[in-house]
Amino acid sequence: AAVLDEVMTIAKYDCNVLITGDTGVGKEKIANIIQKNSNRKLQPFVKINCASIATNLIESEFFGYEKGSFTGANNGGKKGYFELADNGVIFLDEIGELSVDMQAKLLRVIQDGEFFRVGGTIPVKTNVRILSATNRDLEDYIDADKFRRDLYYRLNVVRIKVPNLTERTGDIPALTKHFLKVYGKKFVMNRAIDDDAIEYLKQCEWPGNIRELENVVQRLMI
Repeated sequence: AAVLDEVMTIAKYDCNVLITGDTGVGKEKIANIIQKNSNRKLQPFVKINCASIATNLIESEFFGYEKGSFTGANNGGKKGYFELADNGVIFLDEIGELSVDMQAKLLRVIQDGEFFRVGGTIPVKTNVRILSATNRDLEDYIDADKFRRDLYYRLNVVRIKVPNLTERTGDIPALTKHFLKVYGKKFVMNRAIDDDAIEYLKQCEWPGNIRELENVVQRLMI
């Protein structure tokens, strides 16, 4: 509840936010809540997983490209994520996986509010709010020269640390009932869970956090 209160307060202010926490704690859900309660809620919301884009494609995915700028390029050129998200919000998940070269380009966009498409010579203006997320310790990455300190300060205007599920076992009953409802609709079945079963779930270790609990509920239902 404390985290949610913090999120609702931060959402209203148009600043960049860094969301940290282990895998499966629900960092993307936090980003969704911020976007839905921000003054940009009616504008585009573009989500990018930085770890899932091939290194040689990441610049053209972020910033787009002009026609004929490389072999296999779309004839009409293509808009990148920053152009598509103009006036809205960009969510950069797994930000720690960006190459140092790409970090420098991202920093320039944040500082200048503009970028060049790959193969382009005319700057494209952009106005976005950046929400980023990582399960890495970015301070360690900075010490190891894997992450730019200046970019870190630009992204980390406000930081939200999402606690592990074992630190908030009080949420387990509500989460379990939520997943029963969601998958009850999906699987067309009506299942309830005994209080002592919920008590048992509260005693369990959850290394995969909320995502693991969600999978367990699905498996129990099936």
